[in-house]
Amino acid sequence: MLWLSNGVVWYRRGMRAVAVLGLVASLVGAAHAAEMEFDLDRAMARGDRGVRSIVKRLAGESFEGRDNGTPASDRAQELLIRKLRRLGEGANTAGSGDEAYRQPFEESGQVGTNLLAVIRGRELPDEYVIIGAHYDHLDSRSVASGRCSRNTVPGGEICPGATDNAAGVGVVLGVGRALAKLPVPPRRSVVLALWDAEEDGLLGSLHYVQNPLLPLARTVAYVNVDIQGANLLPSLRRVSFAVGAETGGSALGAFVADAVAAVGGLDTLPVSYIFGQGRSDYVNFVEGGSVPTVFFGDSTGGCYHTTGDRWAVVDRQKLALQTRIALHVTANLAETDAPPPFRGPSAALVTFADALAIHDVFSRAQVDLPLFPSDDRAVIAQIGSDLSAVVAAGPGAFGPQQVGVVANAALQGIAALTRLPCQAFR
Repeated sequence: MLWLSNGVVWYRRGMRAVAVLGLVASLVGAAHAAEMEFDLDRAMARGDRGVRSIVKRLAGESFEGRDNGTPASDRAQELLIRKLRRLGEGANTAGSGDEAYRQPFEESGQVGTNLLAVIRGRELPDEYVIIGAHYDHLDSRSVASGRCSRNTVPGGEICPGATDNAAGVGVVLGVGRALAKLPVPPRRSVVLALWDAEEDGLLGSLHYVQNPLLPLARTVAYVNVDIQGANLLPSLRRVSFAVGAETGGSALGAFVADAVAAVGGLDTLPVSYIFGQGRSDYVNFVEGGSVPTVFFGDSTGGCYHTTGDRWAVVDRQKLALQTRIALHVTANLAETDAPPPFRGPSAALVTFADALAIHDVFSRAQVDLPLFPSDDRAVIAQIGSDLSAVVAAGPGAFGPQQVGVVANAALQGIAALTRLPCQAFR
């Protein structure tokens, strides 16, 4: 079967989607067109081991939680720059050597260093798609219960930050490695961005948006990756979220939906901007940069900001699928003739489509109610019932009261999930 999607031709062979990238070049003033057939998933296949390796290393004891402004952060930067140098040139033209990959900053009393590499596009090298993830975490800022917080003084057990966000770094590098294997680069340049001081208030990406190394006006989209390979419950092992794609209108949502369908195996539910709760770097690109943005994440569960967020809890299969989805979205955005327009967050904040997605999550989770304390079981059961009533009433009855039901469901559900003990749920 052959179909055209977002300027990229796809055809399916069994369960594999093969991308046919159109390469247009000018030869002695005459237009010459050629089609380059390449399987994006094949480009990624050999990179899975590399993704797992970097996640495991960054979450290891030797990197001590990767807090910004520490010797452990310096060691993480050295490792990550070695990886980035193999994939593209440094984005900081004021520096040379390793410094070309660094953007040091001071924001709100915190020091940090963003790391950025550029894979130059073949036709539109001065237009950019950024895929980014934060690489910092919380050092040894933990208490006896195992909870980690930026407000805690260092000196406790190490907070490894495997799913948050060594796994996101692995996704970004995996996407870069796959793009570097293409016979020709995409039409636009792709920027691999690793942000610092996210845990201190999204400060690294804030500094970048206020002091961009590459023009935001020529940045056609930002793909944010934060908390990957994390399972909230056994029933949600193959569930993840794509937040805020409405900031690129229906076009960005289509890019995401096409990528999820092409990869298969992971129900990546689209939800509106508000459901990210402003808790990751996507916020700065939308509110400060007016850049169409999608945020891929697994939400927060029992391992979030705990000493238990180790390599052992990372779902490797899920991480591989998430890397492929991010690759397809990034490659298609870099290749398309029609980049998504910036539309801003949904004015309605919560839509009926959100109600369907959140209801889906709560419906699946009902089988796992025995994992929760009795008080939380009662709350989750009631929320599930309330959501069922909203969905049954249909979109015509969706008003402010129903918006409140859906928003409350998300808030209470996340709170209950984070109260669970840290478990892999694989």
